[in-house]
Amino acid sequence: MLVLYLPRRKSEAVWLRFVSKYNFNFKILCMMKNICFKTCTILVALFIGITLHAQQISVKGTVVEKSTGLSVIGASVIEVGSENNGTITDIDGNFSLTVSQGSELSVSYIGFQAVTVKAQPTVRIEMMEDSQMLNEVVVTGYMSEKKASLTGSVAVVKMKDVADIPTGNILTGLQGRVAGMNITTDGTPGGGNTSTLLRGVTTINNSSPLYVIDGVQTRDNIATILSSNDVESIQVLKDAASAAIYGAQAANGVIIITTKRAKDGDVKVNFDMSLTAQTFTSNIDMLDAYEWGEVYWQAYKNTYGTHPNSIVYGNGETPELQEFYYDQDGIKIRSGNTDWAKEIFDTALMQNYNLSLSKGFKDGNVALTLNYMNQDGLCRNTDYERINSRLSSNFRFLNDKVRVGESIAVNYWTQHQTPEGIEELVIAQHPAIPVYDENGGYAGGYVGILIRPMLSA
Repeated sequence: MLVLYLPRRKSEAVWLRFVSKYNFNFKILCMMKNICFKTCTILVALFIGITLHAQQISVKGTVVEKSTGLSVIGASVIEVGSENNGTITDIDGNFSLTVSQGSELSVSYIGFQAVTVKAQPTVRIEMMEDSQMLNEVVVTGYMSEKKASLTGSVAVVKMKDVADIPTGNILTGLQGRVAGMNITTDGTPGGGNTSTLLRGVTTINNSSPLYVIDGVQTRDNIATILSSNDVESIQVLKDAASAAIYGAQAANGVIIITTKRAKDGDVKVNFDMSLTAQTFTSNIDMLDAYEWGEVYWQAYKNTYGTHPNSIVYGNGETPELQEFYYDQDGIKIRSGNTDWAKEIFDTALMQNYNLSLSKGFKDGNVALTLNYMNQDGLCRNTDYERINSRLSSNFRFLNDKVRVGESIAVNYWTQHQTPEGIEELVIAQHPAIPVYDENGGYAGGYVGILIRPMLSA
């Protein structure tokens, strides 16, 4: 700072020089502070960038089979905790993946045990065969063999995977679980009308597959003779090779059902119950009695150029719902405003009770299962009731050289079915018809809406 000043006293000139020197030093100090702040900011930014870069590492590795050292092609390599950060191994078993530092990699492949390793720049992963999966015993005809030895198309479904599905027919629980298996149902109580197709529609007659329950062939309705509580596993033989032992009967495929057996040394008592509610849902928005009249009046005018003459809505320019009308038998009926879908369909309950007793010992086993099911239909006054009992035992003699077994099943069922075409009748029934007449009986019956057209001259 430059100051031109002529001091009047010596002391005043000294003071001014001191102030000027202080201001000059203060400005230098501020400039140094700004430089230090900018330098620190740049250093911090560089440090953060280096830190962020250090948090990501590139992992290159190889996945091989432990027993042979051969590369595993197509193995899935996924960063643990990430849903979309993953890759697969190439034809040499190699892979490259960028992951967070300190994370873990999950490696999986069909027929091998899943492996989890810590992420490192270079990693070699050895996978072991899943002996439990490959040694799983599958029933195919009159013998059992390991799943690893199968050459045909066979699907295995364990009942523990579908045990929680409330259904009257065990086959409906397989819907969407077996490739190539098409299961359809119409909602009939008990699942009696469930259709099962393995190879599509192969004939104009019966295209259903052959059922084999503990070695006994049947084409009866599974819903009436077996409950899900009885079943241990289900094998589906889809191709001709796997089902060839059954001959022409297997033309539509074979479904082998194995029931539960007690294991050696086990004594089990199981009881379970379930209560399920089903509701009717319709996407059709029906007209009420007043809306029906307005729509009909407008449609009649568009067609004939005049209004109709109706015993239900009168003969005016606009429809007026009459208090009473007469049916075809001349009975006087009070007009209603009925939602027939709500009158016909209702919430349905399904009750299911299961009791099983089993005992296994050194040379055999015995099992008893009891089941009671009661299912109401969505249509009122329809239901299905079933009682199943099954006793099975197996005994071994002469050091397991001779085996004797039996399986006895006693079943009772009764059913009240839905009237044919009830869904179409619900839509077609006129909303002005009440459910009950003046005397408390059912109104129902046919109602002639028109008396005669009133055509203009």
